Amino acid sequence: MADPELSVPQLRELAAQAQYPVIDASVGSPVDAPPAFIPHVLASSNRERGYPRSDGSEEFRYAVADWIEKSFQVALELDAVAATVGSKEFIATLPAILAAKRPDRRYVLVPRIAYPTYAAGARFAGLETFEIPVENGEVLIDRVPAAISRSALLLWMNSPGNPTGEVGEYPAVVEFCRRNGIVLASDECYSDYFWSRPRTSALECGTEGVLSVFSLSKRSNLAGLRIGAYAGDSGLVAELVEARRELGLIAAGPVQAAAIAALEDEEHVIEQRKRYQRRLETLASVMARYLENPQLPEGGIYLWGSVSPSFGGNGDALALYLAREFGVVVAPGSGFGDGGRVRIAATVSNPNIVELAARLS
Repeated sequence: MADPELSVPQLRELAAQAQYPVIDASVGSPVDAPPAFIPHVLASSNRERGYPRSDGSEEFRYAVADWIEKSFQVALELDAVAATVGSKEFIATLPAILAAKRPDRRYVLVPRIAYPTYAAGARFAGLETFEIPVENGEVLIDRVPAAISRSALLLWMNSPGNPTGEVGEYPAVVEFCRRNGIVLASDECYSDYFWSRPRTSALECGTEGVLSVFSLSKRSNLAGLRIGAYAGDSGLVAELVEARRELGLIAAGPVQAAAIAALEDEEHVIEQRKRYQRRLETLASVMARYLENPQLPEGGIYLWGSVSPSFGGNGDALALYLAREFGVVVAPGSGFGDGGRVRIAATVSNPNIVELAARLS
């Protein structure tokens, strides 16, 4: 039986001992080229001398607000938008910043199957987490005890979800959060990749008590530049900007300039969307031997599948087999809260996706 503590680094080590070169489909780190204009913008922005604003330049915030309006038909003022140093740092630090002015709030509500950084941010802030079941993208808020609702600081949603790919339904959750004085934080970092359902945002329910976070890491293959944005309730944005300024959480000037150019261009996103869809289709076809009826996700860039009975329905066992026999690394579902599944990222180059299919077919 596979080791229940099996980790991705261990799997990489095992895959390196296989007879094939390693193909790593365990993480969502982009492998495709960013837009061709990005190096020129970085080299010529003339924004490397002075200290940037902690909320981002006016031009950056305008570009984000314009993109949000075009994407979700939600119009925002510039004071409702600010920059992040990538989205992960925002997710990890948000509970601690909010808790500083809300000491009576002790819980962070997170989806039961979720990106681990939501819980990590709660731990960093010294708060407790409460896991909420999610079915078909619907957060089952009726499962949250009244006592926890009254003392909750923050509720995380993620749409399309990582790892599940499910597209969330926001209205009932927004109403629940407003009724209980809970901040709704919506992680929308995969919002450019919707397959079977249209893109949505928590901002479509109004901005009161709502913060949505976005990233250019997946949209424009700019994970290495660490740039994203958050938007929503202008009062919350102002509170966060002040705290983040003191913490030095400030996006670099040339990086903001590159992000502006990327947000203004949709052609590269359309091409990237085509790449991910083709790769997900290939993964679903190839993994039919190992997963139970794998289907394309509603959104996002991951295949999240239930392991077949031939591997005991055990995600660790399948991940171990693929690493040892084929040099292919996938993420065991146990790292996300479901040991019966694996997550396979479509962030695999076109030559490697062809090679992966050949090995596993």
